[in-house]
Amino acid sequence: MRVCSKCQLKTDESGRFCPECGGSLVLETQPRVKRTSASPAASLVGTTIDHQFALESVLGSGAFGTVYRGTQVGLDRPVAVKVPTYEIAADPVMAKRFAREARSAARVQHPGVVQIYAVGELPDGRPYLAMQLVDGEPLDKILTDGPLPARRALRIIRAIASALSETHAAEVVHRDLKPSNIIWRRDRNGDDRITLVDFGIAVCRPGNADATRLTSGGLIGTPHYMSPEQAHGEHVDARADLYALGCILYELVTGDPPFDGSGFEVLLAHLGRPAPAPSEKNADVPESIDRLCKQLLAKKPDERPASADALVALIDEALTDKSPPAARSRKTLRASAKLTRPELPPGTEPPRTRHRRRWGVGIAAAIVALAAAGFGVMHLSNPGGEPADTPDGPVDPHGANRREVTLDDGELLMRALVPDPIEHGHEVRPHIEIKNKLGQPVTASEVVVTVADATGAKGLSAKPHGDHAGHYTFSYTFPSPGHYVVRVFPPSVDSAFELPLDVR
Repeated sequence: MRVCSKCQLKTDESGRFCPECGGSLVLETQPRVKRTSASPAASLVGTTIDHQFALESVLGSGAFGTVYRGTQVGLDRPVAVKVPTYEIAADPVMAKRFAREARSAARVQHPGVVQIYAVGELPDGRPYLAMQLVDGEPLDKILTDGPLPARRALRIIRAIASALSETHAAEVVHRDLKPSNIIWRRDRNGDDRITLVDFGIAVCRPGNADATRLTSGGLIGTPHYMSPEQAHGEHVDARADLYALGCILYELVTGDPPFDGSGFEVLLAHLGRPAPAPSEKNADVPESIDRLCKQLLAKKPDERPASADALVALIDEALTDKSPPAARSRKTLRASAKLTRPELPPGTEPPRTRHRRRWGVGIAAAIVALAAAGFGVMHLSNPGGEPADTPDGPVDPHGANRREVTLDDGELLMRALVPDPIEHGHEVRPHIEIKNKLGQPVTASEVVVTVADATGAKGLSAKPHGDHAGHYTFSYTFPSPGHYVVRVFPPSVDSAFELPLDVR
């Protein structure tokens, strides 16, 4: 039985949308999960679960559930007990995620990974997870006084990489590695210690991307630390965690993650924009960390370190590096170029002259490009040069014919109008219409679109088209002939429409 989140209608419909009002349908709370109090967060304090876990206080609570501080009776050791909300416990998808956290973390035995003690069920039917109580704070709290010195940051990243090495050896990919899921503390000797927590969206088999889609609650995973392949909804393996670790290293030495902005803007940046070198934000960052970040933040997984073990070796190499900060090195190179001018071979152009000439060529090219762009704008805006957009979608600037493609995933229907044929080097403007199974338009401020070929993927934003609800359009110029796959990620669903295109 499902219940409409808007009108509260109960229905046996198996889809996502209410047949009466079009609102989203959610599973009705299962009868065996019964509310015992209006305040479930407080109701378990002072109780003992399964005669072995005495709950003493609330450590924290949120939309997913509540985490209690307790003591394991008999062993007298502190524990953290996680209990989901009634709504989460009644949702089979979220319940599966809760169980996945227990299985994933339990497979790993490492001082840097939270230990799982027990999994059980409360009298009201909700599951619980008892685990190691880790004292400390989220890793980003370490940045309170600003970016870390290079060597300290590398030692912390090495500790995380070591924990990931054991995690990946157990065939577990975390997929949501970020500062808030890394607990940091200093031991009695003043050394940094870390513990990985929250394996809720981990997978126990590399290559599974079943929870890496755009959903009604946003991206599963965190955009600021998400690898391009995960953002694109592709299969992921251990190298996705290494990409996230590169983002964390970047943040430790600069104070900020590689990309900032809205979640959507960050997602697109991860897909197609190279991150600036950390030394561009912090002049004290050495070249070794610039190189390491560049390797970890490579858009293609094959260009990153092959494993966490390989990363540990690279970090050890960087820790022995005595080179000056990257910014200082660049200044030194410029100074040495000036000093060596008299020793240049006869007829050799001095470096500064070459530099100026490059600037001159660049400026000239920019002027030509701007002129061409201006001509293009004038041409496209010429009322007599092309027909106007129609209610069915914008007409391609080059007057190409269009073919219609209809895709149905059982929940949503997407109708796409694409130019036919598609010529490389020419801008095209595909038109997309998205409806739910009742024929109602699916509206959003923007829709994520990615274009992928054999070399990688590029993220785009499809914007609403005019006053037509559920209609979107985007512009793209295919750089070369070949086979491309356009993926459209509608809002509020966990899958993507795939549109294969051949470009000539």
